[in-house]
Amino acid sequence: MEHTIAAISTPVGVGGISVIRISGSKAFSVAESMFKSKTPFRDIKSHTVTYGHIQDKKGNTLDNVLLLKMKAPKTYTKEDTVEIQCHGGLYVTRKILALAYTNGAVPAQPGEFTKRAFINGSIDLMEAEAVMDLINSQAEDAYREALSQMKGEKSLQIKSIRSELIDLISHIMVIMDYPEYDTEKITAKEAQDKAQDIADRLKVFVEDFDERRIIREGLTVAVIGDVNVGKSTFINRACGENRVIVTDIAGTTRDVVEVKIDVKGLCVTLKDTAGIRSTDNEIEKIGIEKSKQAIEQSDAVIYIADINQPYKDEILHYLRDRDKVICVLNKTDLLLEKDKDKHIESMEKELKKLFKDRIIACSLDKKEGISEIFDKLLDMVNAGSIRSKDSAITNERHKKHILDAITNLENTKEGSFIDMLSIDLTTAAEELGKITGETASADIIDRIFEKFCIGK
Repeated sequence: MEHTIAAISTPVGVGGISVIRISGSKAFSVAESMFKSKTPFRDIKSHTVTYGHIQDKKGNTLDNVLLLKMKAPKTYTKEDTVEIQCHGGLYVTRKILALAYTNGAVPAQPGEFTKRAFINGSIDLMEAEAVMDLINSQAEDAYREALSQMKGEKSLQIKSIRSELIDLISHIMVIMDYPEYDTEKITAKEAQDKAQDIADRLKVFVEDFDERRIIREGLTVAVIGDVNVGKSTFINRACGENRVIVTDIAGTTRDVVEVKIDVKGLCVTLKDTAGIRSTDNEIEKIGIEKSKQAIEQSDAVIYIADINQPYKDEILHYLRDRDKVICVLNKTDLLLEKDKDKHIESMEKELKKLFKDRIIACSLDKKEGISEIFDKLLDMVNAGSIRSKDSAITNERHKKHILDAITNLENTKEGSFIDMLSIDLTTAAEELGKITGETASADIIDRIFEKFCIGK
């Protein structure tokens, strides 16, 4: 890489410390021109931390800092790298970064440190993408998925399969180009069978992709119902704090409010929606339309009804084509004790055709039923089974290339001449190489890294 880059690698703002990262052939000279300590910069050992201060060209001290000097190739980017830990104020951090630019560094582009790690062979493309997934993870499942991919476990599986393909292609090419060599012959049928075997193994990676996607992206759940049935109360109880307004006034919630929580390792986004009912209030009508959109855009729905009131067919109409819906019959604490069991049984019987066994009668105000609701939610989306599929992938880009590879491998069934099979086999190998970066074009690489944050 020609340029030496620098960027703030910690979130910009007020905090205990900020980290400024510098990487490239001139990283040491940039740091030496601004860092002063008792130990001359050239005498600082690699991978050690040194206390000192940052000084501008006029000799003014900007901040007291810790400096970590790391000599290539034993660094993240495999380039000379310096990390400066300064106090976490916005102004002082930017002053030090600006000084690094003045002394020869240039601003890093989004994801450029990780891009250099990839280009210099420190990590492959799947591992690079996992870095950003790890940063964005908001619950245990997403974290473990990203960590597994960052360790290269899935990369090794993809590379191993691609290696088999390349061996098969090489075998075919030797037979075609050098028939006089004493090479073990392979028939078109044998090559087709081998291609189909590889295709079948690749299919395991994309099985139940839409369900497994929630591990990486989380689960979006619309919380719907009539006005004042306890939707906001449920969300406040679920996240353990008052995140949304709860009143006895009908139509309090006018917009969709999103709250993210960790449910046994899975990131769940709860959407508190406006109560769906007939109204002449134009603003409330807008909120109700947004509630209907939330139903369409969510992975699952939690329908809350007041067990003391007749349920409304108007709301159930929007749920008849949904298979992932939980019904919560709220406010059981307001039922008369002598009629309680009979009333609950009657309501459940009426709603069972639509909701099957996913009906929970409880009192959200009394903090009842929360765990049971989430247990049914995880069971409904098969969270247990999808967690057990270690071979499956969750990245849409990876899925596309695997499906394209499978298509090319299965195209070999149509060929009767072994030399023609090598074309489809080569294309399949190229598709797998795009996943790990071995055959990825510059455009693919640029599109991936432009999604990264600056400083990573």
